[in-house]
Amino acid sequence: MYARVVVDTGATSSIDSLTYEIPDGLVGGLGVGYCVLVPLASRQAVGYVIGLTDTSPVDNTRPIIAILDSPVRLTEGMFRLAEWISTRYLSPLPRVVAGMLPGVMHCRVQGRVESSKLKVESSDDDCPGHVVPDARPADMLSAHGLTAAETELERRIASADGGVSVESLGGDRATVQRLLRQLEKKGAIRRVWQLIPPSGKPRVMRGVRLASDACGILGIVGAKHLQMSSSDLHGLPANASPLQPSPLQPSPLPEKQAAALELIAGLGRDVSIAELTRRYGLTSSPIASLCKKGLLEEVKIVFRRDPAFANIEQKRVTLSEDQQRAVDEITGAMGSGSYRGHLLFGVTASGKTEVYLRCIDRALELGKTSLVLLPEIALTTQVMNIFKSRLGDAVAVLHSALSAGERCDEWARISAGEARVVLGARSAAFAPLSNIGLVIVDEEHDGSYKQDISPRYNGRDVAIRRAEESRAALVLGSATPSIETFQSARDGVYTLLTMASRVENRPMPTVYIADLREEYAKGKATIFSEILEQGIRDRLARGEQVILLQNRRAYSTFLLCRDCGYVAHCPNCAVSLKFHAAARKLSCHHCGHERPAPDVCPKCGGLRIRRFGIGTEKVEAETKNAFPDARVLRMDRDTTSRRGSHGEILRAFRAGEADILVGTQMIAKGLDFPNVTLVGVISADTSLNLPDFRASERTFQLISQVAGRSGRGVTPGEVVIQTLDPEHYAIKCAVDHDYVAFFDQEVEFRRELGYPPFSTLVNVLSRDESDRDAQLALDDLVEAIKRLPMAARMGIKIDGPVPAVLSRLKGQYRWHLVLRSQDREAVLGLLRAALEPNPGLRKKLVVDVDPMSML
Repeated sequence: MYARVVVDTGATSSIDSLTYEIPDGLVGGLGVGYCVLVPLASRQAVGYVIGLTDTSPVDNTRPIIAILDSPVRLTEGMFRLAEWISTRYLSPLPRVVAGMLPGVMHCRVQGRVESSKLKVESSDDDCPGHVVPDARPADMLSAHGLTAAETELERRIASADGGVSVESLGGDRATVQRLLRQLEKKGAIRRVWQLIPPSGKPRVMRGVRLASDACGILGIVGAKHLQMSSSDLHGLPANASPLQPSPLQPSPLPEKQAAALELIAGLGRDVSIAELTRRYGLTSSPIASLCKKGLLEEVKIVFRRDPAFANIEQKRVTLSEDQQRAVDEITGAMGSGSYRGHLLFGVTASGKTEVYLRCIDRALELGKTSLVLLPEIALTTQVMNIFKSRLGDAVAVLHSALSAGERCDEWARISAGEARVVLGARSAAFAPLSNIGLVIVDEEHDGSYKQDISPRYNGRDVAIRRAEESRAALVLGSATPSIETFQSARDGVYTLLTMASRVENRPMPTVYIADLREEYAKGKATIFSEILEQGIRDRLARGEQVILLQNRRAYSTFLLCRDCGYVAHCPNCAVSLKFHAAARKLSCHHCGHERPAPDVCPKCGGLRIRRFGIGTEKVEAETKNAFPDARVLRMDRDTTSRRGSHGEILRAFRAGEADILVGTQMIAKGLDFPNVTLVGVISADTSLNLPDFRASERTFQLISQVAGRSGRGVTPGEVVIQTLDPEHYAIKCAVDHDYVAFFDQEVEFRRELGYPPFSTLVNVLSRDESDRDAQLALDDLVEAIKRLPMAARMGIKIDGPVPAVLSRLKGQYRWHLVLRSQDREAVLGLLRAALEPNPGLRKKLVVDVDPMSML
């Protein structure tokens, strides 16, 4: 017997699996989806079985080493999904499979090197964490003939107790690898492989259950009359009553043991000793005594760690006509047993969440499961509170802010069918749900659904695929749908469900534009226009709340010397360093480079070094200066790095512990604060002028979404948009709450220039420490394309190679070219034909299908 195993080798080869022999000891115990340890060249690796076969396509197959005790097991349906992602996004299948699983639940193998002078230890089957292949006796090894560089490296390895990982050796990676190969060849070192178990694993606790003998006693005398052990009961005369005195009747159980046994019997389930002592006040002594007497049995209990949530009082609301129409359409689709897609196009505060919940209720009634994707962890926290308060333990949550243990337990609950509703961010699209009846993607337009590392999938599109495969009802929800999705709805691909008014017919907020050109002409020295400043004062006086959006963090975007023009730049990236006032440091938000902020110009020694640009930290500081009595919170990546900080900030603001919330785009979507009656957009132009064809769309979406946070309660809301370009159609349409007018103008721009939805784009990026080599890699790709038949290139436009907008990032120069075609399969086929025969070239390139950013 043989197994096809997906092994993530880190390569970009088109080979999707490797074939291994199944040893006799594993035959019958191995199935599809199992995690295994396999040999790979001269090392070992972790893989997943995707198929079993009686024959091998190659000779001399190597045997699987072991089945690994992994907390995840992939299904055939998940492998089909992986193959679809691999094909759609031109990503190697092994990389896709690895990317589908939470990192904290991966088994992995870590390579180490040891001096040959160390004692060789054989592997222990009971402890598979240490595997030493091809070990040779020390007296066969010699360190003679080493170069100076080899001797130095061998000395460092020998001085480390138990060996060192290759990564810890530092230096140039290629040079270190070459020296290691030479040392290994000369017998001075040997490689060992260490199996690292997942950091997320089940938590097993000691527990007890009622023994069968005790159950017999309970059936005869009742829990409150427990006075005999099972052996005592068997010794009674046949005609004796256990409630009557008998010469054979033993003394009764001690009071504490009797109470403990009665309690455990009343629970009617396996219970951990920790729960008995902490929750019920028992001590361990009577429990141990009952176990010795055979009245209790010791068991192991898997303890589930549940993510904390805040219970929210649930009120049954009456649906509006638009809401009811949407619920009827979606639930009808669920009952049909076939896939149907819907675009739920509802203005902010129109009640989309209630529609989702009613549809999930119906899915549960039908015995089906539901998958709900959300774009932001901050939003997940709020919606989780609502869903768990309404649906209880039926809900599981998956996102990267969970602890390793919580993520493991939530995954296990889903796999076991204990959780029938999964809520989470992008990666929740891979939740191990079965019998899916409903798939919801909230804020479907959001760019955070697109992963920016391999595999570069879009979580929205993966969710759509899962709905298709499961024959489920699909709901894409948004007040500002992506241009591609709304065009698909107009083309009839999705059923368009429109909710044009807010719940209870509450008015949309009134929007005002503050022309910053006029403000600057008046010589205003603050970041607040007159209308915004007055609006904030009015809200503070009335005890209402305010949200201020600035979609850029830090204090200032750059430092500039007014004497010589010096600007502090990142040494690794083609960007200026951002100034963080609280820490008095300059920081790169791309590579993490930091250094102290100078007080004098490093170039000329001048004192006129000034801060320019506005970030959230500066907005926070200016707000506190202008409104000293206001309580201000800030929510951006800098303030939410600590676990649980998202939820804590939102909880405090919702509870009225702050008057003003300052933040980036993470506060713009989906959040519901009934007491917020004013939203201020500090600079609407932040994203408008980026060199990206989606710049206008993102600006409209961001303004519209954050404006929707205002006036969601009984008090009407207002929005102030501060801009230098008040005539831009994205801003004008946002002021009028008119998505359709924006779409009509934007889609014509896209049609004219051949951008999505009228084409498929593929952005191919080359990165290298040498600017010239980065360009040459793309030149080689262009040459490979030109060698293909003309028929393969028909209808495909190639732009570039040219330097990327961020021409240097993390120490590497960046060039890119863009392929564009109305035929998706044609452009993907062209790239496959050009790259598959050139694995060395493919390894140098990043291929991003359907890119969300061209930077």
